[in-house]
Amino acid sequence: MPKQRLQPSKKVWQVWNKIITIYLQAEGNYLTSNLLIKFFAMKRELYLLLSIVLVWTSCSTDADSSNEQDNADNMPVFAMTAIPDANFEQALVDLNIDDELDGFVRTSEIRDVQNIDIENKGITDLTGIQDFTALIGLWVSENEITQLDLRQNENLKFAFASNNALTSIQVAGLAALEKIEIENNAVTSLNIADNLALQELSLANNQLNAIDISALPTVIQLNAFSIEGNPLECIKVNEDQLAGIPTQWTKDPEDVYALDCN
Repeated sequence: MPKQRLQPSKKVWQVWNKIITIYLQAEGNYLTSNLLIKFFAMKRELYLLLSIVLVWTSCSTDADSSNEQDNADNMPVFAMTAIPDANFEQALVDLNIDDELDGFVRTSEIRDVQNIDIENKGITDLTGIQDFTALIGLWVSENEITQLDLRQNENLKFAFASNNALTSIQVAGLAALEKIEIENNAVTSLNIADNLALQELSLANNQLNAIDISALPTVIQLNAFSIEGNPLECIKVNEDQLAGIPTQWTKDPEDVYALDCN
């Protein structure tokens, strides 16, 4: 709504000019009884002028306030995703996904991102990754991340997070997940029962006390598996896997593959 302003009429300008003329004459020491008479005779016109000025100001203020309110009502509202880790947000800025460091990113700017490579950025907290709903590939190795929850990234196929400080990674429900690389962390448990499309599982040098890969249908599918450097002694497999353990699977010499690890 455009601002509404009252324009001074010709009458207002005439009255104003008369007042200015009388004032200038008085200042020039020409103030006479006739001028005083004229001045007081114009008293009614002066009141009229002041009234018009007050109305003009009031209307302008009301219009401005109304316009500001209209602008506030019409301001677009954007869904925002919190990014509490400044290094994570800086990485998004560097990728032109975000535009400033303020702890937030527009959700509309991240929901269609399919691949994100933010390795070696000093990131400790990946909160906000859950709103990357179209994400297929995630590269976050060489950071300091301690927790990684990817359960909302339902399209994820590749998760590379080696050389962090991970103690937990959540991948439940990710049916499309094909590759997990989390070597050289401190992960204590991992449930891959829902990840039936897995082709690579690299878990070396963690703190796993147990691992169950028996849900995976065949040994042919899981063509890369490493579990050495963990404090476990038994790796649970299914009959098909046990019948033909691939040579490229690696473990500690004292560890065994078995149908039951209880």
